Amino acid sequence: MTTARDILTPHLDAALTEATERKMSSDAVARVLFEQALRIWKENRPPEDIRAELIEAADHLDPDEDFMFMRP
Repeated sequence: MTTARDILTPHLDAALTEATERKMSSDAVARVLFEQALRIWKENRPPEDIRAELIEAADHLDPDEDFMFMRP
């Protein structure tokens, strides 16, 4: 079964490659992707839901941090 990740990843890899070739930072690409993700979410989700999603992601940025449901 094809996933959204399967569809998007090759396009993202190509965009990052093209940005590098054109001397653009990956951060600039990420900012535009973030802007577009917000645009898509706004079509179907209320602001409070988007805010909760972003806060949850921000709370788990540290890859070495245990999740609350995990035992040490």
